[in-house]
Formats: sequence, C-alpha cells, structure tokens
Amino acid sequence: MKLDTAFYHTNIFWPTSRFTVPCTIPDLSDAVIYHVNTLWLFTKSDFMTTMIPISLFAIVAAPMTSIHNIPHLVFWLWFHLLSFNTSNQTASLEDETNKPDRPLPAGRITLRDAIILRWTLMPVCWVLSLAYSREAMFASMALSVFTMMYNELRGSGAHFMFRYALNGLGFAAFEAGTTLVAKNDKSCLDNAGWLAIFLSASIFATTIFAQDFRDVVGDSLINRDTIPLRFGSPSRTALLLGVIGWSIGLSCIWEVDPYSAVTFTALGTYAGGRFVKYTTVEEDRNSYFYYNIWVSVAHILPGYWRLFRTA
Repeated sequence: MKLDTAFYHTNIFWPTSRFTVPCTIPDLSDAVIYHVNTLWLFTKSDFMTTMIPISLFAIVAAPMTSIHNIPHLVFWLWFHLLSFNTSNQTASLEDETNKPDRPLPAGRITLRDAIILRWTLMPVCWVLSLAYSREAMFASMALSVFTMMYNELRGSGAHFMFRYALNGLGFAAFEAGTTLVAKNDKSCLDNAGWLAIFLSASIFATTIFAQDFRDVVGDSLINRDTIPLRFGSPSRTALLLGVIGWSIGLSCIWEVDPYSAVTFTALGTYAGGRFVKYTTVEEDRNSYFYYNIWVSVAHILPGYWRLFRTA
C-alpha cells in the first residue's frame, strides 16, 4: 500500500497570510527561521547599547572566574532584553519613524501577537532566573517592574528627569542580574560589584539622553519630553561636559593610571565633542556609536581595579 505523504503535512499559520496552507518540513524550517529572525530584530538595535557594555560589565564586575558562565550571562541578558523590547515596542508608535525595520512597523508580527509575546516572556524570565538563584529572580522581577513603569505606565512620556531615572534603574537591574549569572556563586555580589552597578546606573541616568539626538524626529511626533527637545543646542554642550566629568571621576574612583586615564578622558571628549560639532541626525547616529564605545570602556574599569589595585 502506497503511503500518502500529504497525511504527514501539518497546517500552520504563516505570519504574512490570512489563511492556512499545507506545510512540509522545509516549509516548517523556513517558518522557524522567520520567527527567530523576528525575535532577533526586536533586539538588534540594542546590541551596542546594551548587550556589549553590560556583558563586559558583568564579566569584570562579578568578577567572572569561569568562561563557561559566558553563554549563560549572554543568554540571560538577551532574553531579558527581548522581554523589555517587546514591551517597549508594543507601547509606543515611535518606531514607525525612528526604526521602521523593527518587527511591528515592518509587518513581521501583528500587534496582538506581539502583546501576547510580551506578557508571556515576563514570567518565563522569572523562571529562567530562578534556575540560577533567587537573587537573580529578584533582579528579573525588579526589571519587570521598571519595564512596566517605563512602558505600560507611560514613564517614558513623563518628565525627562523621571524618564532618565527609570533608565538608570532599569540598567541597574539588567546589570545586577547579568553579574549574578556571571559568578560561580550566583547568590551575592561584593561591595565593589554593587558600587560598579551604582556608578553604571548613574552614568546611564545622566548621559543616556545621547540617544535622543538621533531619535529627535520620532520623539517630537509623540511629544516625548527629552533633554534635546527641551533645551536644544545647550544640551549638546551639557552632554560633552557630563562625559568628560564622568571620565575623570571614574578614573579617580577606579584608581586608573595617568596614561590610561588621559586616554579614557580623550575618548570621552571625542565622543561628546562630536555631538557639539556635528548636529545632523545622521551624524548624531554616528556620534552615538562613539558614545557607546566610551560607555563600554567605562564598564570595564572595575576590571582594571580588580586586576591592578587589589592584586
């Protein structure tokens, strides 16, 4: 008796279709690739701003003693970034102007499905974190609270001081959880680790408005209160001074040698100075890239202190 291969076909819903179609194994593979790519696109634009600096930070702030922890900390961080970004991108329409390649404005996923994904990811993040430690779960839950305050409760549209404070708290939760996962003992951090988290959160709270220069068009359309929109050109000078101030301050706190301190401060001066010298949206995107390089270097300074000052 000849088998009918159609018997083994499975019906699935294609993201871009309003009807069901028979699906073979190659079709199923294409669908999986499509959805994985959609998840990637939710987080793609934040790799330089979040994944790289916080991963580096966790490795040196823990400090990490086993390279086997790297895949764990990277996955924990990415999964929580995905949770935050699905919340952020379902709560605001700014992406239609600022980032049209993201899944929602690109039509890769419906708003309804994205909202379901957003609320499904939150408890999954808690369970994932609990697999490492209760403390990692508490960091995950704190991040969930700050995420809801920022997105669903419209903290992102509140007074700019409250918005930037929430940014700092959110980054602190990201960093606390990632740093705990980076350690062999995932239940505690030492005083230097907590100081590093506090300083990093403060840096983000006081300089993260660097990203608002590149997003000024979308922010103005939704009447978001940002430092660039409120203060205009003087905010560029304020950013430069803030980056220079943090460069000097961090060099002193982490006891950086004079040559490295001068180099780090020069990097900050260049990154901040670009915002003053170049004022087009396209150049602001380029300047934001250099700002993130400076942030990444700032995040490895606790490692310098552990390596050279506590040996």
